[in-house]
Amino acid sequence: MPRRVLAEAAGVSVQTVKSYELGLRRPSRALLVAILDALEVDRRLRNEILIGAGFAPDGDHLGPRNADYMFTLAETEALINALPWPAHVNSELMEVLAANSIVQRLWGIDLQHEFTSPIERNLMNFATDPRFADRVKNWESATAVAIGALKGHHRGPVPMPESATAYLSAVLERIYDGDPGYVRRLLDLWDRVPPRIPKVRWFYPVIWDHPVMGEMHFQVSVAVADEPGGLQFHDWIPVDAKTWISLNELMGPPSLPGQATG
Repeated sequence: MPRRVLAEAAGVSVQTVKSYELGLRRPSRALLVAILDALEVDRRLRNEILIGAGFAPDGDHLGPRNADYMFTLAETEALINALPWPAHVNSELMEVLAANSIVQRLWGIDLQHEFTSPIERNLMNFATDPRFADRVKNWESATAVAIGALKGHHRGPVPMPESATAYLSAVLERIYDGDPGYVRRLLDLWDRVPPRIPKVRWFYPVIWDHPVMGEMHFQVSVAVADEPGGLQFHDWIPVDAKTWISLNELMGPPSLPGQATG
């Protein structure tokens, strides 16, 4: 790219670009970012250059060209409602904020009429409520994933009741009011499970024992939907043909126009 073109795109003089190239001057972070924007340098190399120049790498923002990079909650709900597999959207503290009809049918719940409060909708309640815990055949490994995520939270581990926020205290009280056997197992796991290092995408398996369809196997994919807002997609991807067939049977035939749905 000619100096003149780069200078014009970055909003600096040609002489300034030349002085940077010759090592006669060092750009400020703002001017270096403007030059990197003009050169359309990929994010990894961009951060290597910023760090090499003694500046902090780009953090939460991907640049001025894509202000709508993250999902709104309404957008996540529209997306999961169009998926052919069970899916839900959680907050960073595991509150279920949106769930498609397939996952509600799989779980045997109706979120329009039950589990309507934020405390009731926290996914950690699955761990000690027999309505759900009895269905998770790999209860220990699945619960360990949730514990590891809470203990490895990027803002610090989730505290125990004596120092928790009002919301978390209420969630923990509900968990501890669950089945005593599951509560004991949960507390034992909490002491043993190490923190999980946060990643933008990760996976955990769930073996779900449906009362009619029998055992169903899923690989749950967790991905960031809105990092500043703490939204995460949880996609329950079937891992075998039997699970796909069971899902289709569970949802039933598609409704005809004007036909009532269950």
